[in-house]
Amino acid sequence: MDLPGLQPVGRIVDSVRATLRAAILDGSLPAGSPLSVPELSRRLQVSRSPVREALLQMVADGLAVERPRRGVVVASVAPDDLLQIHEIREALEALCARLCATRIDKQGLKQLSDILERQSECVRRDDADGYFDTNAQFHATIASYSGNPRLQGILEGLAVQMQMGLREVASRPDQQRLGLLEHQRVLQALRSGAAERAEKLMSSHISDTKERLMQRLREPVKAPKRRKSAR
Repeated sequence: MDLPGLQPVGRIVDSVRATLRAAILDGSLPAGSPLSVPELSRRLQVSRSPVREALLQMVADGLAVERPRRGVVVASVAPDDLLQIHEIREALEALCARLCATRIDKQGLKQLSDILERQSECVRRDDADGYFDTNAQFHATIASYSGNPRLQGILEGLAVQMQMGLREVASRPDQQRLGLLEHQRVLQALRSGAAERAEKLMSSHISDTKERLMQRLREPVKAPKRRKSAR
C-alpha cells in the first residue's frame, strides 16, 4: 500500500480522510484494497481513533464498504452504478450550467478557461490522469458558480463515485478530444450568458459521455497476444 503524506486539513480525522480519498481517486488504493485501522494508523503515523472515524465517514460517502470477514475495503463502482450516476448527473449538471450562465463572473470564466487550457495540453499528450483531473475541476467549478450549495453538494458526492469508476476504464484519445470539444462549447455558452443553450449543451455532454462509456464497457476484453517462441 503506497500512501502519500498526511494532508494538513483541519482536524486529524479530516486529514486522514482527505489523504485516503486522494489515494483512492488517484489509483494508489484500487477497488478492493483493505483499509486496516492498525496498518493505516502505522503508515500515517496517527492514533487509531481518527483513522477509525475517517473510515466510518468514507463508508457513509460510498468510498469504502464493510465486507464480512474482510473488514473495510475500498469500494468498487460497477457499470450499472456508472449508468445510474450519469443519468442523475445529466439532469443535475444541466441545471447547474443553466444557473451558472446567469451567475458566473469574470473570475469564474477565467478559471474555466484556464482549466480547459490545461485539459487541452493533457489531450495533446494523451495524459488520461490529467484529463480526468481537469474534467473533475471543470464540472466542480461550474457547480460552485451555480449559486446553489445544496445542488453542489449532491454533485460532489456523485463525482467521487464517478471518478472511482472511470479510473477502471482506460480513456481513448478520441474520447478525450470529444470531451474537450464539448467542454469548450459549454464554456462558450456560459461566456455569452445563454442559460438555455448552456443547459442543453451540458445535458448532451453528459448523455454522450454516458453512451461512450457504456460502449467501452460492452466491448469484449482482448486477450494478450502470445509471443512466438524462439526457435
